[in-house]
Amino acid sequence: MHFGILGNAKIARTQVAPAIIEAGHQIHAIASRSQEQAQAFADMFGVARCYDSYEVLLADEQIEAVYIPLPNHLHVPWALKAIQAGKHVLCEKPIALDLADLHPLLDAVKHSDRVVMEAFMVCHHQQWQAIHDTILPAIGDVHAIHAMFSYANDDPANVRNVAEWGGGGLLDIGCYTVLAGLWSYGCEPLSVQSVMDIDPRFGTDRLTSALLDFGQGRVLNMTVSTQLAKYQRIVLMGRKGWAELDVPFNPAVEGTRIRMETGGELGTGLEVLLPAQNQYAAMVSAFVGHTESGKGWNNLQQSHALIQVLDKIRMKAHAPVQGVVL
Repeated sequence: MHFGILGNAKIARTQVAPAIIEAGHQIHAIASRSQEQAQAFADMFGVARCYDSYEVLLADEQIEAVYIPLPNHLHVPWALKAIQAGKHVLCEKPIALDLADLHPLLDAVKHSDRVVMEAFMVCHHQQWQAIHDTILPAIGDVHAIHAMFSYANDDPANVRNVAEWGGGGLLDIGCYTVLAGLWSYGCEPLSVQSVMDIDPRFGTDRLTSALLDFGQGRVLNMTVSTQLAKYQRIVLMGRKGWAELDVPFNPAVEGTRIRMETGGELGTGLEVLLPAQNQYAAMVSAFVGHTESGKGWNNLQQSHALIQVLDKIRMKAHAPVQGVVL
């Protein structure tokens, strides 16, 4: 498949562009607002065409699909333009800022045969399939999930610290922790309680904690931060045992380790070792597979459920949701 890439984002250069090539596909063109940046990006991967206009890239008839790694507030506008140009769309998460932002895209896909995928690479990693197939049955009914994800970034020029562009920890990494709860429990939470610490310089949430009640005694406790030590962990607590993922969202290149105990005694557990996998390449392969089916496909139902929860977390914390001042 011939891909076009909109923007010069780091994740495009370091993860998704190499993944497109590893998955056996071609980067046909790259666009950036700066011709110099577009050319530098193109030179990294031997791409023949580079444009200083996103519109010109979308007009390139040889491009079949576009990858959108632009700042969060530009995801929906350019996804809509890509669909209108007849392209399949692989768009970075979060695909929208909130439910109001998502609705135009939901309407557009109803009338299109183009594939639209929110780029949650974690959904395509074998460790999550192993949890579904092996871990959850072994540890019994899960009633408590603890998820943490943090990194340190107080650079005012970084897009993650620009409030009007959809910056902040909840949208950037909180989406992963909430998705883990939705995926593990297979339903949406009944209620949400949350707190946020807003950075006075940026107006973005630098720490968000939430307790999500999924009913029947099942909860997700999540904390994310953009100004704490680099860390990530998920613990699943079941009636018969527990499982712990050391690096659930950015697995180590040497492979994945899942610790678990099912015997009821501390220190009697085991480790599940999974070989290394490029989850970005797996995501690209899944995306292309959907395009080859000959009919439109999207994972926006998952996006809708996720964004709805993120909106509730912000509102319960009395933090602004895009377009809404509390």
